[in-house]
Amino acid sequence: MNFSQLQSFIALAETGSFTEAAYAIDLTQSAVSHALAALENELGVTLFERNRKGIVALTAAGQKIIPHVRMLLAQVEAIEQEAKAAQGLEMGKLRLGSILSIVSPDLLAGLLTSFRTAYPGIEVVLFEGSMREVGDWIENSIVDVGFVILPARGIECTPLTTDEMCVLISSQHRLHTQTAVTSKELRDEGFIMEKNQCTLQLMKRAGFEPSKIKPYVRYQASDSATIHAMVREGLGITLMPRMMLPKKLEGVVALPLDPPQPLQIGLAVRSQGAASRGATLFVQTALTWIRERTDPA
Repeated sequence: MNFSQLQSFIALAETGSFTEAAYAIDLTQSAVSHALAALENELGVTLFERNRKGIVALTAAGQKIIPHVRMLLAQVEAIEQEAKAAQGLEMGKLRLGSILSIVSPDLLAGLLTSFRTAYPGIEVVLFEGSMREVGDWIENSIVDVGFVILPARGIECTPLTTDEMCVLISSQHRLHTQTAVTSKELRDEGFIMEKNQCTLQLMKRAGFEPSKIKPYVRYQASDSATIHAMVREGLGITLMPRMMLPKKLEGVVALPLDPPQPLQIGLAVRSQGAASRGATLFVQTALTWIRERTDPA
């Protein structure tokens, strides 16, 4: 098997289309088809199921093989980056996982800008998903480094910064004059949750254990601006990290939880010993960026 075959395998698994896979790795559709056929012939198994529309899905064998291929390609990328570094060049690709609804746009944009300025030769490919998805991406080498909420098991983490969970309610809500709220005071409230389930995981961290207090989810929405508008209209309340709040709160109040619920945000890799140079440099850049903004002048 060769590198092109493995690349074609991963691209096809990610896109589900020969046309899109070919575009993703800059090959012709025919080249991708031949590469996959050659790989299946060499391995002696069928990796994809195909239909008349050209849509493909991994077979059971393909699903078992793909994690190993991802790790192999990640190691090839790491080798290439180390070789370039030995020549005094910082080049390559970095796949970064970010958590929707947790990592604030200002934090993400600031880190990306700092990293691009320091290492313009390293291309960053951004993957955005839920807390669970990013954790799975790290474990399965889909991303080289990703944001996590600590503690996180099974991966190696570097603490980065601390946020605080808060409750967002309408300015007309019965609790709007309080300085903090307990989970018990929110027991009978209707919640507005994001569809990616991050809010549900945050609720568990805030004391809403399903076996004790089952939150009533009134609505689910994909966009944070929509959720803010719904809260403002009194349709429900939500939980979110303080750094995710809009800079100007209009018609809503953000209250801390009692007791306080800190969120420690970190960056994680599958293994620090096997991490790519790009991933290591990104973590170092992030720590420096955070330190410059928190250390007193």
